[in-house]
Amino acid sequence: MQSRLPDDRTVDELLRLAGVSVADPAARGWMGKALAEAQFTAEGKPRPSPAEHNAPLDGIGRAADRLIAALNELRRHPHAHGNFWRFATFGPIGDGKVERADVMSALKNIREAARKARVSGTGRPANVPKQQIVDLALAFWARFSTVRPSSDVNNLFPPFAERFFEHSTGLSVEDKGHGIGRQIKVALHRLPSEMERAKLLNKTRRK
Repeated sequence: MQSRLPDDRTVDELLRLAGVSVADPAARGWMGKALAEAQFTAEGKPRPSPAEHNAPLDGIGRAADRLIAALNELRRHPHAHGNFWRFATFGPIGDGKVERADVMSALKNIREAARKARVSGTGRPANVPKQQIVDLALAFWARFSTVRPSSDVNNLFPPFAERFFEHSTGLSVEDKGHGIGRQIKVALHRLPSEMERAKLLNKTRRK
């Protein structure tokens, strides 16, 4: 299967399902890139062994652990601690606090993402590509929709995620084995971290 560039009608349909203005350039750009990535994911490269899959994720998790531990240790050295957090890269100091809580939060999100992305070598294998596509749908929703998503039948997110999946894969969720109800519920556990990422990105864009 070759990746298909999303057309304007597809982007318009998905934006309307999310309750997002079709005239929002940031939302249109993000949606186009998300669809392209989802289509690439749907092509289904051969799946590596669990050990191969997990190795780089474990490296990221260990690196995040070391950095979090180093930042905690830095508190025991007041002069170095102050010079580090007052560095211009972190922006102005707010509320009289030297440390930037969003930096530590981002590191914890990175560690959690590395842990959640691991696959088990035992039991029923997860449908990783399907879950990744639904996760992309949630990532868009967290950044641009004003409606809090849920798996409730009356919520706007499930039909949006289903159409995002259908446009990404060319498959109908009505066909046997193609439903994404389980993936939607799993993705919603990521909502707090996706909201935090969206908040951090919005701060970056305003600078």
